[in-house]
Amino acid sequence: MGKKISSEYLRRAALHYLNRYSASEDSLRRVLKRKIERRAREAEEDPHEYYELIEPVVAFCREHSFIDDLRFAQSKIRSGTVKGKSRFRIKLELSAKGVSGENIQTAFDDEEHDDQRAAISYAKRRRLGPWRTKPKEERHDKELASLVRAGFPYSLSQKIVDMTLEEAEDIIYATVL
Repeated sequence: MGKKISSEYLRRAALHYLNRYSASEDSLRRVLKRKIERRAREAEEDPHEYYELIEPVVAFCREHSFIDDLRFAQSKIRSGTVKGKSRFRIKLELSAKGVSGENIQTAFDDEEHDDQRAAISYAKRRRLGPWRTKPKEERHDKELASLVRAGFPYSLSQKIVDMTLEEAEDIIYATVL
């Protein structure tokens, strides 16, 4: 038989989780719900009677700034830009994490996201456009499709695929003022 489910147990579990991972409020709720379900299954109890313990723990974490959806969204935008994720892809991922549309919009207003720079990073990582290893004629349509599927606009994707290595490096390594 496992440990008893209590508010204190959920608070410790939340803090342990947030110490290791960055999370949105909704993500934390899901983690805590899974913990309750696992513990209740081990104790052969009904998990529904413990769900009311989740909201006070989330409120505690919010009040003590352990979770902040706006800060979480800003962080995901910064890392997504570096990783080569499009604005569209980042918005989808944040929505899936339960971040509100208002927080997503505010985060994009606060953070600098350059779709062109992100598209070039994506192309470099995937060896597309200026970094291709096969002849352009052989790969042009596939590279274009890959960029569009990643959420970049068609016109920008076309520009990246046709770009020279020097142009791409000038954009990537340009100093941001």
